[in-house]
Formats: sequence, structure tokens, C-alpha cells
Amino acid sequence: MRSGCPKKQLPVVLSRVQNRNSLFRLKFLLLLFACLALVLLMSPSLKSTENQEDPNTTEVSPTSGGSSIFHETMVDMTWPEVEEAAMQGAIILLPTAVIEEHGPHMSCGIDTYGAYLTCKLVRRELESRGIKTLIAPPFYWGINETTHVFPGTFTVRKETMMALLHDILNSGFTDIFNINGHGDGQHCVTIFESIIDARSTLDINAYCVLSEEEVMRYGLTGNEPFIVTHKSSPSDAAPQEYLDIHAGAGETGFVAAFFPDQVDTELSNRPGLLIVMS
Repeated sequence: MRSGCPKKQLPVVLSRVQNRNSLFRLKFLLLLFACLALVLLMSPSLKSTENQEDPNTTEVSPTSGGSSIFHETMVDMTWPEVEEAAMQGAIILLPTAVIEEHGPHMSCGIDTYGAYLTCKLVRRELESRGIKTLIAPPFYWGINETTHVFPGTFTVRKETMMALLHDILNSGFTDIFNINGHGDGQHCVTIFESIIDARSTLDINAYCVLSEEEVMRYGLTGNEPFIVTHKSSPSDAAPQEYLDIHAGAGETGFVAAFFPDQVDTELSNRPGLLIVMS
């Protein structure tokens, strides 16, 4: 039995099909225009992505990652990349710090940002000399004996910090250099003891990188096998009445220069604020 539409209904059916096709084409064109508009709107970000420099090159700004403390660290690498670096004899830079108050004008992560940025700068220098270098994710669960009473400040027990550092140092790498960004005495002594313990129990080459001033402050000689000493940058600044050791002009200036979104410069310029916080 033959199926189909009666001839007198065929024009009506064809008209409906044509209308349906026209509607489909219209919807398709609208969708196409919407996609083109979206591409045009995204083109600046796409262009910046295409032109983004290799993070392993020295041309990349050390602050190109913004406030991310994972940028240019192992965290943003795949495990085969980390394994390959280990096979190439890469050394590890381990930034250590804490989360603590830094006055009413800066965020609580300043020490962590400082240690992390220093590691990025050191890595650039070492890589320029042909020394393969990786940065471990920053450690910030340290000890705050003085500032732990402030909201937003975290502190852990000494045994907790030592146990965690021991496990971190037992990462499979044999040459690890600690760069610390926090000056609490108990915090620093705990790092020293952890490094000494790791060198004997884990059979690794672990070191603390200290300035000459830090060596003197902690009663060390600088000849200890677990210490690498560096000279501090010369300064022609005039002696100040107050010590600038915490959340003062030094740290505020550093943060304003490298992490401007982490400091309220208007508040920091109030007379007497930085003297009180130093």
C-alpha cells in the first residue's frame, strides 16, 4: 500500500517544512553569531595565554603568578616532570614560614610570600648557572610564640612541626636547601634540629640557608655542616631608633613592591603606624 500525502496537501506540507528549515537556519545563525561574539570577547585573554612565557625561563617575572604560592613550584608540575628533574640531579628549595598577623595594613601570609619569592629568585640564579632547581610547596605550619594571640595567626607544637618537616624532607630528593621567612626563635631552632635529624636519619644533604646576621643571632659559627651562609645585601640606611623586625617599613616596602594587593598602602602611610608595629 503506497503511503504519502494527497497532492492537494503537498504544498501545505512543503510550506511547513520550508518554514521549519528557515527557523532552524535562523536559530543556527543566531547561535553562530553568539559564538563569534564570545570568541571576540575572549580574544585578549586567549592572546595573552598564547604569549605566556615558559615558567622555566629567566624572562618570566617572579611575581607573574600573583599571590599564588604554588606558581613555579612542584605543585604545578606533573609527576613525570618531577621524576625527570630528580633523575637530572635537581636540588630542592624548601621555603618555610608561618601564617601570622602583620599589622592592620597587611595580610597574614607575608612571611610565606617572602620565603616563596626568595626561592623563586634563587632558582632563577641557580638555573642561569646550569643548576637544575625545583621549589617545594611552601611550608607554613610553624611556631608563633609571640604573635599567636592575634586572630588569623596559627601556631603548632614543636613536635608537630618536627614530625611534619621530617616527612617533607623524606621526599626522595637528596639535596634540599631550606630558606626560612619567619624569625621566631623557637621556630628557627626547630628547623635547625629537624635539618640535623634528617641528615643523620634520612641520609640526605639538607641545609639551612642563613645570613651572617642570623648565624650570629643563633649563636652559631657558620661552619656547621648543616648551614650555608650568605652575605646580606649592603645597606646605606641610617640607624633607626626602633628595630624594624616585624611588619615595619622593611616588610611593608617589600610587600608593596612585589605583592601590592596584600598591603593597604593608605593605612600604612598613617603617621606612627609602622613604628608601633616594628
